Amino acid sequence: MIRLVLAFLALSAGARAAPDGPPREYGWWLGDQLVQTVTLDLPEGVSLDPASLPRPRGVAYWLDLVRVEAHETAGTARITLVWQNFYSALEPSRREVPAQPVRLSDGSLRDLPGFAFVTAPIRPIRAPSTQDQMRPDPDFRLVDPGPSRLGLVLSGAGLLSVAAALAFHQGLWPFHRRPARPLTRAARQLSRMRGAAPDEAARVLHRALDATFGRVLIGAELDRFIVQRPEFRPVQDRLATFFAASDARHFGRGGTGPETAGMRDLARVLSGIERGRR
Repeated sequence: MIRLVLAFLALSAGARAAPDGPPREYGWWLGDQLVQTVTLDLPEGVSLDPASLPRPRGVAYWLDLVRVEAHETAGTARITLVWQNFYSALEPSRREVPAQPVRLSDGSLRDLPGFAFVTAPIRPIRAPSTQDQMRPDPDFRLVDPGPSRLGLVLSGAGLLSVAAALAFHQGLWPFHRRPARPLTRAARQLSRMRGAAPDEAARVLHRALDATFGRVLIGAELDRFIVQRPEFRPVQDRLATFFAASDARHFGRGGTGPETAGMRDLARVLSGIERGRR
């Protein structure tokens, strides 16, 4: 009774196992998986080298090896290879799957045989097409670009207006010659007068301060100038030093007078205040 039950189980297991050999030759479509099972007879004391089994990979643009399984028993090795067909056939086409070599533990090589199969098109290329096979067009609406274009034009005009206003306020080109920026003009003029004498540089700076004050500015009226133009208060001491040195030079009180480099730096600071940058 026990032997009968064991024989029945063995027959059932054999019925569930995949048969040896290549897949069937016909009836394969795009995306189908083909299962190939190969049994190798092994000499006594020899086993299959697992490292020599083919790795899952793309074998060709139309063929992938997706899975490899190996089961070894005494005297045999059962190897299962799962291939996937990606050939989009326009007509029935015969494709060749190459043989795959494996190595045994004694160093000898064996080939897992290749096979051929025929892949067929999913839909015949010459099959007639009709209107009812087409999907209806999706609903759509026309987009009016007018508001977007108007917004772009207005944005561009606003940007140009802001840039022009900033250039005007800072005395940049083409507004750098405005009468309202005498100190800025003086700073630019002094920056070009690298070899000028101190008296000439001092004259340029005095004329710019006169234009800023609205009349001739002398050292005695510096406090009144600061009250009228309080933005220049941070440099009041430097202005006082400049006027004292200038008076000492021109009225014979001794001293060497202001240096050109110092006046150039003072003019640059005054220009920054005049343009609202300090």
